[in-house]
Amino acid sequence: MGMLYRRKQRNAEGVLVEVGPWWMKYYDNGRPVSESTGTFEKREAAKVLKKAEHNVLEGRQITPRMQRTKFEDLIEDLEQDYVMRGLRTWNRRENCLRHLKPVFGGMLAKGITTEKLKAYVAKRLGEKAAAATVNRELDCLKRMLVLGARCSPPKVSTVPHFPRLAENNAREGFLEHDDYLSVRGAASDHLKVPITIAYYTGMRMREIISVKGLRWEQVTLSEDGGCIRLAMAQTKTKQARSVYLTGDFLRVMLKAKELRDRDYPSCPYVCHREGRPFDNLRLGWIAACKRVGLMGKTFHDLRRTGVRNLIRAGVSETVAMKISGHKTRSVFDRYNVTSEEDLKQAAERLNQYIQSKKVTVTVTVDALAGDSPRQGITQPVDLWRRGRDLNSRIGYPISGFQDRHVRPLRHPSTPGRDTSTTMIARWFEAHPYKAVILLE
Repeated sequence: MGMLYRRKQRNAEGVLVEVGPWWMKYYDNGRPVSESTGTFEKREAAKVLKKAEHNVLEGRQITPRMQRTKFEDLIEDLEQDYVMRGLRTWNRRENCLRHLKPVFGGMLAKGITTEKLKAYVAKRLGEKAAAATVNRELDCLKRMLVLGARCSPPKVSTVPHFPRLAENNAREGFLEHDDYLSVRGAASDHLKVPITIAYYTGMRMREIISVKGLRWEQVTLSEDGGCIRLAMAQTKTKQARSVYLTGDFLRVMLKAKELRDRDYPSCPYVCHREGRPFDNLRLGWIAACKRVGLMGKTFHDLRRTGVRNLIRAGVSETVAMKISGHKTRSVFDRYNVTSEEDLKQAAERLNQYIQSKKVTVTVTVDALAGDSPRQGITQPVDLWRRGRDLNSRIGYPISGFQDRHVRPLRHPSTPGRDTSTTMIARWFEAHPYKAVILLE
C-alpha cells in the first residue's frame, strides 16, 4: 500500500512547512520506491500513485531511468547493437537519423507517442519523401525504442504503435536470355565475368566484386564441371553456399581463369580490372545497357533473372533459395517475377489440360445411319415446368429431373372458382348431420 506526502522545509521563522509537489511512496518486491508525482493536486497525485501500483502488479514499473532517457541515449544503444551484430549498413541508419534528429532530438523517450509519430509522417510526406523512405526511418526509431525496452533496467516503458505507409515500389525488372547476351557482349571485358555469374546464380553484387568478393581459391574448375563455394562471412544471410558450374557458365569461368593465369597470375580475385579489385560497376553497366537500347535496367535485375530462370527450369523452390541465398520465402517470391510470356504459356497449358479431359462418345451403326433415338429418353425443354401438362408418374432418369403435378394456386376472386364463403356453404349442404353436430 502506497502513500502520499509532501516534503517539508523550514521557513524564515524556523517553522516546518510543506513545499513542492506531492510525492508518492510504494513498494516494488519489498523495495521502497519514492518518486515525485509532478502535481500539486492531491487528487491527481492519488491517480498517479494508483497507476504506479498497477504497473508494479503487471511488471511494468516506471523507473527513474525511464524518466531520464532521451532520444540521444537510444542512438548510442543502436550503434552498439550494430557493432555487436557485425552489421554493415550503419550508413543507412545515419541517413535515417539525419531526418529524425531535428524532430525528436532532445526529447524524452516517454514523450515519443503515436500522435507525434503521425505528425512526423505528415511532415516527411509534405517534404515529398517516398513512403518506403519514411517507413525505413520509422523502423530505425522503433528499433531504438525496442533496444531501450530490452535493457536491464529498462530505459523505455512501452513502445508506441508505429503508423505504416503502403509501399508500391517492388521492382520487377529482369532480362530475357537474348537481352542478357546483348548486354554481356556490349560490356567491358572486366564486366563480362560478373554479369555471367549474376545471371546464372543470382548472386548479389557484393558477393561477386570488391575486396571481399569472389576469389579463385573458392572456385574449383575442370573440363567436366566446377563449383563456387561462398563463405559465411561473404554472404548477407551469414550462410555458406555452393553453386555448381555447367555449360556456358563453365566455359566463361574457364576462359577467365586462363586469362588471369596468363596476364595477372598473382591476382586472387575472380572479378578484377587489370589485376586489381573494383567496388563499383554501375557506370559500366549503364553504358552497356545504353549501347543495346535497354535503358532502365539495373545490375540487380540479374539476380531476379537468376531466380526466375531456376524456377522456369523446374528447380524446386527450396533448392533455388539455397542457390540464390534467400532466407525468407516472402522475399524469394518477390524475385520470382512473372512475365507476359509466362501468362501465355499458362493459358496454353490450361488449354492442353482441358483438351486431354475430352472423351470420345461411342455410338452404334444404327445411330450413325439416322435412326431416331428411343422415346422417353429425352424431355422437351418447353415441358420443363410445373403444371398439369406433365404426368407425375413418368420419371426422367436421363435428365435427373422429376416434375411433380402441382395444382396452380389461384386467387379466390378468379372467375370460375368458388370463394371461401361459398365453399363453406356448399359443405354444410352436403353434410347436414355433421353441421348439426358442429353447431351443438
